Amino acid sequence: MEPKRSRLPITWTLRPVLPENVKTDSIITVNVFVDTIINRTSTSKIVKSLGQLSVINSLTHLKRVNNQSIILMLANDLNPDQCVAELKNKGFDFDGLSGRPKIVPVPAFMPKTCSQNLQARKLWPCNFHPDKRLESILCGEFFNQLQLATIDRYMRTALSCAAGGVGAVVVDPSKDLIVAQSGDFRAEHPVKHAIMCVVDEVAKFQGGGAWNSSSTIAKTSSVSTDLINGDKTGPYLCTGYDVYVTKEPCVMCAMALVHSRARRVFYGCENDSGLGGLGGSVSIHLLKGINHRFEVYAGVLEEECRTAALQLPTKNVAQNMKYTE
Repeated sequence: MEPKRSRLPITWTLRPVLPENVKTDSIITVNVFVDTIINRTSTSKIVKSLGQLSVINSLTHLKRVNNQSIILMLANDLNPDQCVAELKNKGFDFDGLSGRPKIVPVPAFMPKTCSQNLQARKLWPCNFHPDKRLESILCGEFFNQLQLATIDRYMRTALSCAAGGVGAVVVDPSKDLIVAQSGDFRAEHPVKHAIMCVVDEVAKFQGGGAWNSSSTIAKTSSVSTDLINGDKTGPYLCTGYDVYVTKEPCVMCAMALVHSRARRVFYGCENDSGLGGLGGSVSIHLLKGINHRFEVYAGVLEEECRTAALQLPTKNVAQNMKYTE
C-alpha cells in the first residue's frame, strides 16, 4: 500500500478575488411608483394589463406584486398625479387599485448572493436563484482539506524557485503534474517576470517559446526527454492548467495569463507596489470584453510569500526552471 502523504496544518486563509458587486451586501436602489390593490380578485387582470402597457425591462428581476402592493412604473422624477395621467393615457384602468400611487425604493439589480437577496427582500421580493458554487466559495467551503493541502504543496514549490523574490509554477491538475516552474529575472531583462518566464517554458514544451533556454535555465535543471520529444499537439499554452505564483502578478503578467488561457490562478501576497493586476490596481480577469476568464484566489502561504518578495532581484542569477513528468 502506498504511504499517505504527510500534510502540514493549513495556517493561511484562501481569499477569492471577486467583483465588488459580489463581495458587498449593500443594495443599489431605484425609485418606482407602487399602488395598493384594494380588490384582490382583480390582481391577475391588473398584472396582465401592466405587463402590456408598462413594461420595465430593467426590473425583470423583481416580482410585480408584493402582498397588496404592485409596481406601476419607474418614478423618473414624476409626481403621483403625473404617474396616474401617463398610465391612463396609455389606456390603463385603475379599477381594483387605490389610484393613489406612492414612490418606494426597490433593488435596481438582481442580487448576486444569498446575503444580498436577504437585504433586497427587505425592500421588495426578487426572482432570485442562488449560485451554489459561488456561495460555497464565499463561505470558504469550496475547497476541502485535501485540496487545500495540494494548493499549499504547489505554492511551496513556487517558493522554492522564488529567485528574484517571486516564483511561479504551472500545474496540470488532471494529472497532479508540475508542467513548468520559474523564478523572476527582470534584473536580467525587464520583461522576464516570473509569470512571463513560466509561460514561455510552457510554450517551449509545445514547440514554441521566445527566449533561449541555454541562457536562462540553470545548469543543474533537468528537462524530461519524454516531454522534449513528446506529442506537441496538447492544449494551447495554459488551457486547463492552474498557475501558482508567490506574488500578485502585475498588469502585464495578468494579461499574459488571460492570453495563455489559464484555468485558475493562486497567489500568495498582494503586490505592495499598488500595481497588481489581479485585485490590486485592477482585476484584469474581471474586466468586460476580455476573451477568456479564470478564477483567482489570494492568500496562499501569504506570510512566507511576503518574506520571499523582500529578496532583491540580482543579475546573472541562475534561473530555476524545469519540467517534471
